Amino acid sequence: MAKVLQRAFLIVLLGTSLGLLANALSSRGIPLITPPKKVPKVDDFIPLSQAHELWGSGNGFFIDARKPADFEAGHIPNALNLPEEEFQDYYASKFSMILAPDSSIVAYCDGTQCELSHHLADQLRQQGHTNVHILYNGISAWRTAGYPVDTGAAK
Repeated sequence: MAKVLQRAFLIVLLGTSLGLLANALSSRGIPLITPPKKVPKVDDFIPLSQAHELWGSGNGFFIDARKPADFEAGHIPNALNLPEEEFQDYYASKFSMILAPDSSIVAYCDGTQCELSHHLADQLRQQGHTNVHILYNGISAWRTAGYPVDTGAAK
């Protein structure tokens, strides 16, 4: 009976080791420990009224972090579309020349549960942008306030 338990233990140990090794070597590996969710600071958000003033002055850039189809369905006028998941593909070629490191940038998406703007803001900060804010509830809050909304593709 002891030999059977030893063999079973060795099989489980070998299987676990091979599974962990395959996971570590895989490009689609599952993290063993989920990193804690980054909680945005209060300073990361811009009040809707202040965002509207910034938009009206023309002194800031509004960047929509949603997919192009969502952007086309409705976005803040003159906003740029930089889907968060395509940041690496498009930032260097299209946006790094437009956005100065100290430019006022407002990232937004749609809804209170949407985190695309949070991730986009983090990526912009990693590129050296120092004045990046998030518009909470994004386009939904903008529409609810009665502010103008454009449709169609980015110009």
